[in-house]
Formats: sequence, structure tokens, C-alpha cells
Amino acid sequence: MRPPARIALVSTFAIAAIGIALARGKNPPTPDEPPPAAPAAEGAPVPVSAPEAPRLFPTSPPVAITSLPPGLASLSAQGCNACHAAAHDTWAGSRHSSAWTDPVFQAALASVADSTLCQSCHLPLQAQHPSIAAGYVDGAISRPQMVENTAFDAGLRSEGVTCAGCHVRTLPDGTSTVLGTHAATNSPHPVAVTAELRTPEFCATCHEVSWPGADQPYYATYTEWKSSGWAAAGVTCQSCHMAPTTGANVPGSNGTAPAHTYAADPSRALSALVRMPGTVHRNEAFDLSLTLQNTGAGHSMPTGNPANSAVVTVVLLDAAGKELAPPWPQTFARTVDAVAPYRTTADTRIASGGQAAGTHRFTPSVKGAPGLGYAEVRLALGNGKAARTYLLSRVPVTVE
Repeated sequence: MRPPARIALVSTFAIAAIGIALARGKNPPTPDEPPPAAPAAEGAPVPVSAPEAPRLFPTSPPVAITSLPPGLASLSAQGCNACHAAAHDTWAGSRHSSAWTDPVFQAALASVADSTLCQSCHLPLQAQHPSIAAGYVDGAISRPQMVENTAFDAGLRSEGVTCAGCHVRTLPDGTSTVLGTHAATNSPHPVAVTAELRTPEFCATCHEVSWPGADQPYYATYTEWKSSGWAAAGVTCQSCHMAPTTGANVPGSNGTAPAHTYAADPSRALSALVRMPGTVHRNEAFDLSLTLQNTGAGHSMPTGNPANSAVVTVVLLDAAGKELAPPWPQTFARTVDAVAPYRTTADTRIASGGQAAGTHRFTPSVKGAPGLGYAEVRLALGNGKAARTYLLSRVPVTVE
């Protein structure tokens, strides 16, 4: 989260123009509704009906829950744990659950003067904020007029993007309900059905962020997906990041529920194709060609915050596992101007379905041990101590 605090941040459901409408207090367009279900076969059970849910984010987050749905003791994820164990346990280890407590986010937040704009998505409920915006100076979203929030709940804040952030809403009549993707029988609380939970437009609320005048959204994951072959094939964000897992024990779930880890293995996103000799000789140069193909992600690699980068490094190892030559690193990232509206200055990322190729000359050290060695292709995502490394490919090579 690099930008300074006093900027006109806009959360979008789709593209920057929709985000501008949000900043002006207008509701974004409703995503396309799914086609009507086919008539039930003769003798098949009749689906249980449930009231339609309200818009999940009629305006930018955070949202106010003014009453508890009957049957819920609190808005805490702890109360969901007994019946929704599978969803709870996968969420508990996710980056959503640590959206507030993550030290990397806290450091970024401090660098932008504790911006309320950044907190809106990391804490999607008003009760998670000790102060809230009562208005904006001259209508500028970057100049909030903050007032004390008497409904603040520090414990709820620690849960980050908690269950209620997506699954509880207050209805126009003042009552509140739990939101789900299907009607539930014998539920201890009311359930309203919404198709929005299954749509990429819902994810775009926080994963698509722009400033007016920018050449593209600051966070452009939705836009990247929308222009990919994955979108054309109907593969949504939820298809990859919320694949069904077993262990659900609620009626109508068939024993499965969407995993709430929201994670995907980056090593499955990139294909690393290596071309090199089968035998290399110490102190003799050879060329290694590498082609990286984004075959497994419906968005660019990397995506999200321009501060994110991906470093792919080719390392040549001898039979003892020691480096035979200096490694070959390549950085894939998007850079932007240091000031709003943060126009793109360079973009070396690999788009969904795209590829990057290059060749590097290695000269193995004479000190290398003869025998079977390897050329390893490693992917590092993140920065500093938060970086994680994945092995993309390991190609055996004879070292003589």
C-alpha cells in the first residue's frame, strides 16, 4: 500500500468509471444475473425458497450492520465455527483473516499515515473501525471528516475480513440476515440467497482500485481477468480461489463448501520451459533459454498492488548442490508514478495466456563437482522477509 494518504481512492466493482460512480455516492451496476434454472425433473425435490438478499456493497465499504440476525450471538467468526467448520478453518489460515494484523500491511499502513481508505477493504464492517467518516471535505473522498464510532469492537477488528463482512447485511426494514448461495432448511438464523457471492464483480469491490485520470486501475486484477480467456470460458475468481472442500455440515451443502483460503499455488500459474545442453563442462560457456508461460492464472503474474513483484531466478547447481555460476534473476513487475493518479511507467508482468522468453550465458566454475547436476527455476513472490519461494522446474544436467 504505497500511495500517500490524502488521495482520491476509489473502490470499483468493475473498471475505473464504475469506481468514480462509487466515489460520487452512486450505486454500481448490478452484475449480470445467472440464467434461470432449468425446470426440475418430474419427481425431483422442489428447491427450498428464500428471500433475495440486498446488494452486498451498495456503496464502498465499510458497511453498517445495525442489528444482529436472529439466531446469531455476535458478528464474530467464532460464532460461525460450530456449523461452518470447514469454511471457518480454511478462512482462519487465510490472508483475509489476517487482513488487519498482518505486519506487512501494518507497515504499509503506517507509511500512508494510517489511511482510512486502505482500512475500508481490510476492515469491511463499520464496527471494526474506532472512527468513521461522517462526511468529506468538499466531497473529496481523500479528506474524510472522522467521528468516534461508539459501536467499535476491537475483537471484531482483529478478525480482518471476517465472515460477516461478506455474509451478513441489514435489510431496508432494519432487520439483518445471513447471506448464502442457496436456501438452507432448519437454519437457526434467517438466510437470504444471493448470486452475487459467486461473481467476480463481488471480488472486484476490493481487488479493483483506481484513481480518476489513471491509465489503468491501481489494483487491476478484475480488469486483467475480464480480458483473459478464463473470463471468456466462464472461469471465475471463485473457481480457482474458493474451490469446494469437504467437511461442511449444513443442510443443502452435500458435505462440501467453498474453501475460504482464497489461495492458489503460484507454482501452478507459470510454466517454465528450459532449453540447454544435456552436458555442460566446467569453465566452458553455454546458453540456457527460458520461456515462462502464464498458463494457470486468470490474471497477470504478479497481480494486485504495483509494489508486488515476481522474481524468477535460474540457478545452476553441481552434483553437491552448490552453485556452479552466478544465478540469472529476472524481475516481473509493474511500476507507476510516485504521485496520483499513478500512471503506469513500465510493465514487465506476464499477462494471462502470455509469455516471456530470454537467453542467458552460463560459465560453470572449474570448482564444480562432476556428476549429475541441475538447472533450477525458482519463483519468489513478495518483498523482503515476506517473500515466498517456489520451485517451478528442475532440469537434470551432466556436469563434466
